[in-house]
Amino acid sequence: MKRFLMAAALLMAAATPATAYTAYLKPNQFWSNGEVQVQASYANQFFTPAVALPANVRLIDPAGNDVLPDRVAVEGAATNLTTSLGRVGTYRLSTGEILGPVSTVVGVDGAWRPQVAGEVLPEGTPTATLQTVTVSDLYLSNGHTTRGVVDQTIGRLAIKPITHPNQVVAANGFQVEVLFDGAPLANSAIVIYAAGDMDNDLDTFVPTDAAGRATIPLPGPGTYVIAARHRADAPAGAAAAVQSYTTTLTFDAMAAPHVETAPPPEDRRRRRRN
Repeated sequence: MKRFLMAAALLMAAATPATAYTAYLKPNQFWSNGEVQVQASYANQFFTPAVALPANVRLIDPAGNDVLPDRVAVEGAATNLTTSLGRVGTYRLSTGEILGPVSTVVGVDGAWRPQVAGEVLPEGTPTATLQTVTVSDLYLSNGHTTRGVVDQTIGRLAIKPITHPNQVVAANGFQVEVLFDGAPLANSAIVIYAAGDMDNDLDTFVPTDAAGRATIPLPGPGTYVIAARHRADAPAGAAAAVQSYTTTLTFDAMAAPHVETAPPPEDRRRRRRN
């Protein structure tokens, strides 16, 4: 019964009249000391691009600096980004908050649905304006993992990795924390997608605990997307009364930990001083 209620709540949070896709970032490799290519798109089946994401994807280096990728181009159904990982440590790519169009939803039988164009509603029918807010994140590492960009919060709805996202071992699962406005989001569903899954398949999910944390079970090595969804009153000055948030994180689950080949950046500085 509890799982059924969670699924019903998840469906309500995911129901978004303005969009029919889920955003993702997918690299050709998660570890590199050279060039990485990243695909950025909306999809209704992972990882088949359907609609290109905006080209202004933010790239943050291990020191927390915004850096320019080598190349960004919208090509058909995807935005393709190429970047070089020059520093030792972990980089973050993030779309930041992407604001979608505003729509009107109608309350019927305790649930919300899109208002049909030209529809005349009975007097007293509840309505609200709704806007989607999307964030997609990805982490890449060169030589050694670092936590700086991993612990940085971007957007109101954030997935904060507890396990380092570039050292996820499939047999151990992936521990994360879900935050909304910086506070833990308890009893919230995190949906797990594998390659080939449809984005409206919400059957595979894990609820967060009272501290907003969950360990994602993984069936085996591979590339996955996890998605958190939440609806809340929009902040003052927003274009809609309610915003529907979706945040995704793409990561690689490995059979064994990746061998870190370079010393941590602080060790490198210490060696130079000595």
